[in-house]
Amino acid sequence: ALLELEYAWQQDVPGAPLPVNIDRARIKIKRRIKTLDDIEKAIEHYCDKIPYGKVVSTAQHISTDIRYRLVTDDEMARALAKRNTAGIKERDIYANYILGKFLSKLEKHCHEIIYQFSIGAEPLPFETQSKLTPETISGLAEILSRHPGLKFQVFLSSEHQNQAMCTLARELPNLSLAGYWWHNFFPGIIRKIMRDRIDMLPVNKQIGFFSDAYCMEWMYAKSMIVRKQLASVLAEKICQGQFSENIALEIAGEIMSV
Repeated sequence: ALLELEYAWQQDVPGAPLPVNIDRARIKIKRRIKTLDDIEKAIEHYCDKIPYGKVVSTAQHISTDIRYRLVTDDEMARALAKRNTAGIKERDIYANYILGKFLSKLEKHCHEIIYQFSIGAEPLPFETQSKLTPETISGLAEILSRHPGLKFQVFLSSEHQNQAMCTLARELPNLSLAGYWWHNFFPGIIRKIMRDRIDMLPVNKQIGFFSDAYCMEWMYAKSMIVRKQLASVLAEKICQGQFSENIALEIAGEIMSV
């Protein structure tokens, strides 16, 4: 978290984040974060560079490997003094403190931007795994509830935690769920997630499509996959007598609308 913030602090315009597999020895950092005041200035710089009005959302990731909680100024100052020998405990303190400060500043722009984030995919040596602990869900609920003015939207890559995320979206007015991300993007899993969300959430709490596509052809293919699964799920519910055809069409239009 500190390295990413330092990297952003030296940019005059928004740039790409650091790659996960970056060689840290090759990164040239002009201004190092040494104090709480440095953190405040760096976050202020980062937030000032966000082109509000040109972008509508962020692209963040919430890691399940971090234990989420409130961190005090004193805790952060002590952890910052140990940066050269920092371990897992200090890493969690850095991440929590910076995230809290960032969300507080972003909340001032709550009518201009949505905090979109991914969750449930964690690094392996060559790719990622689907991984999400119940403790992260509880920590996430506390984070979102502390910033009621800011809208949050999540891309989930863990089918087994979809019910828990639906429950959060039911209880938290500022949370909605989007699409079927990464390890969830398979027809059987997509249909299971759709069934749960349609049963548990109102249509304004779910966005039916998030492509994460790297080319136009794959975006089109993903769109067709999702539309076919939604048609299948709604057809089942019509056959069960849960929805009429007209209501099913209205739900499809709302979930897939931009």
